[in-house]
Amino acid sequence: MTEVQAGLHIAPQSSVGVAEAVVLDVGHGNCAILRDGDTCAVVDARSGTLLLSELQRMGIRRIEHVVLSHSDEDHIQGALQLLPHHDFSIGKVWANSDSAKDSDLWDELLALIDHLDASGLLEAQIGISTAQRDRLGFGRVGISVLHPTPYEIGHGPGKAKGSRPRFTTNGLSVVLKVSLEGEPILLLPGDIDSPGLQRMLQRHPDISVHTVVYPHHGGGNGGGSHGGFVKSLGDASKPEMVVFSMGRDRFRNPVPEVVAAFGESFPSTRIACTQLSSYCHAGELPSVERKHLGKRAAAGLADGKCCAGTLTITVAEGEVKVHPEPGAHRDWIRGNVQAPMCSSVLPLPGQRPSSAAEE
Repeated sequence: MTEVQAGLHIAPQSSVGVAEAVVLDVGHGNCAILRDGDTCAVVDARSGTLLLSELQRMGIRRIEHVVLSHSDEDHIQGALQLLPHHDFSIGKVWANSDSAKDSDLWDELLALIDHLDASGLLEAQIGISTAQRDRLGFGRVGISVLHPTPYEIGHGPGKAKGSRPRFTTNGLSVVLKVSLEGEPILLLPGDIDSPGLQRMLQRHPDISVHTVVYPHHGGGNGGGSHGGFVKSLGDASKPEMVVFSMGRDRFRNPVPEVVAAFGESFPSTRIACTQLSSYCHAGELPSVERKHLGKRAAAGLADGKCCAGTLTITVAEGEVKVHPEPGAHRDWIRGNVQAPMCSSVLPLPGQRPSSAAEE
């Protein structure tokens, strides 16, 4: 295994001319790097050193924005390491208030953001909504805020009233639509649930992008059927690829019904799980080399858990390119995975897990 694959700090690569979106394999959690040269935005940050190592390897010096979609641990804990790090100059940190999930971790992070803002080391922006629209973009990276609205954030999580649905913390996740070179490439929806999705689609019925990072790691959607949620999201986003950012061990994701719903309604959509689901391959992991993964750091590399691993999206002459390359990834799956759910010709393995396994 190389130092890069292990997620260790190595000499930075040349950053001149590079524009890309990187969906990191962080295990159970979310983290994306949206990059133009030596400048980037970071969306969500799970705990661990992998994000820091990858930013250093990429030659990043400036982080224009750190966006925290919502206050769940697997989306924010890494920010405690990132924000005070001396290797990076940070512009703004964006987050929404949340008293519904007022964890000790959330309190610690807010205290850190407050301290860094008061010290002039970054700008804290507590309040991110559609009011920001396209103000987070920089260079060749466009970032649009699709959800929530100022009205929804003003009320915050809580009970339903009148025409306003009951919103949970997940339902108020910040949803970002990302473009590179003007091409819509990526939807980052946090853990948005059914009420949040339906509310957003009332305002934005067409959110077409190349790739969707599926909400909640392929688990529960906060109400309604998995098939209905997949159909609504897929009809609006029309993705060529859906990514499940998930860990093999902590929860059993993605649930088979979600993958099956994509196979039924959107059979041409590529499915890419960052790590190999236990639904697809039980027991001992394949020991063969994963040549399709390339040199990106990934949480699942050290112990052989990667499937697609860390994914990179670029645009060249108006054409979207993805790595791992779809054909090489598919060939590895066919040759090494027992019962891949992403193959429409195979029956669904196992039964649906309990709700605890979908978190």
